[in-house]
Amino acid sequence: MTASSIQQMDVTKHARDTSALEAGFSPDHGQARPAHAAAATRTTLRLLIAAHFVYAGRVGGAEHMLYNLLRGLSRECSDVTVLCASERNMDPAAVEQLRRHPSLRIRESGGGGPRFLAEQRACLDPSVAGDAILFPNYFVPPITPRRLGRIVTVLHDMQYRHFPANFSAKKRAWLRAAQNLAVLKADRVVVISNFVRDDALRVFGKRVERKLSVIPNPIDWSRFAGHDGDRTPVDRPYVLSVAAQYPHKNLEVLVRAFARVAERNRDPLLVLCGQDYGGLRGVAGARTGLRPLIESLGIQDRVRLTGYVDDATLGHYYRHATAFAFPSVFEGFGMPAVEALGMGLPTLTTRETALPETTMGVAQYLDDPFSVAEWASRLEVMLRSPEQFRPTDEQVVRLQERYRVDRIARAYAQVCAH
Repeated sequence: MTASSIQQMDVTKHARDTSALEAGFSPDHGQARPAHAAAATRTTLRLLIAAHFVYAGRVGGAEHMLYNLLRGLSRECSDVTVLCASERNMDPAAVEQLRRHPSLRIRESGGGGPRFLAEQRACLDPSVAGDAILFPNYFVPPITPRRLGRIVTVLHDMQYRHFPANFSAKKRAWLRAAQNLAVLKADRVVVISNFVRDDALRVFGKRVERKLSVIPNPIDWSRFAGHDGDRTPVDRPYVLSVAAQYPHKNLEVLVRAFARVAERNRDPLLVLCGQDYGGLRGVAGARTGLRPLIESLGIQDRVRLTGYVDDATLGHYYRHATAFAFPSVFEGFGMPAVEALGMGLPTLTTRETALPETTMGVAQYLDDPFSVAEWASRLEVMLRSPEQFRPTDEQVVRLQERYRVDRIARAYAQVCAH
């Protein structure tokens, strides 16, 4: 199935989605609460969170969504237990930061082996109990004793139904069975955008509508803080893209487009931050990654592949980029594009799936995400006049407010409690 055959979400339609989201998940109507007020209203919910799916830098955006959410929940809830097979599977910097919050603890439970078996074993541990348990990445174990409390899961997307070639037949069958079980067993199912909600209704039918809660991903821009002063990571203007090398990220088109830009403009570089294809989990088939393509185009001196980088390093790249490009053709949310806009970067992306919704119409959008010529042309214009395409200060503030971690965490706490 091509991207054009996927349900399209244009900016006009998402004016409705934006207002619906803000009305639906914002208990305080978006107003920040003073610190003393937040402490006074902190919920006493005993919340369990299954983090067995996390393998640092190898599972895509769901990992960082979880870290952002935990930062918010640590301030909104007085008792949060993060269950994992091994603390070593999590990002060390994130673990260090989370341990500073007395209301949050990380507990190894379930043992090693496959993630799904570890999650089931953790649920069967009689010492694990709470008022609610959150499974943040689509899987709910078949056996979930009542002592775990209310069951909530998160559905990030159903890409395997739109781009089946990106998944093995075995993986597609597993995802279909696991998501059906999760929707059946969960008391509530969080979907991270209206696009995913509409997709879930199409796949599972109206019977699941009462279970669905649209809560966007939290984004913590403070995690990009650093002390780099005026030092730039690259001594020339550069286009930044942040994406693991999954096929749907469409990075090959971006590389080919940049090769055309490089022919006509000797200055800019392309910086690609994200895990190489070989380091990712849950992908189908053997691929060579982007390096052979870059070499075949003769632009190896104009493209930097950083691999997976930590938050501070990523923030460094965000702060000094000239422009940001996100060529993905399938997103349940699309965190990097939102992060870039929140950093004030002129951002060029596609109109596919959830992206116009989550970027709130603030980015620049291509008509044909697979057109190398259009990408090259639009990048050249953006590089010549980046200030013309930057989001306004007002737009940045509005976007950061919408995805504020404490606001999103409060919505999760409410869903888990009721």
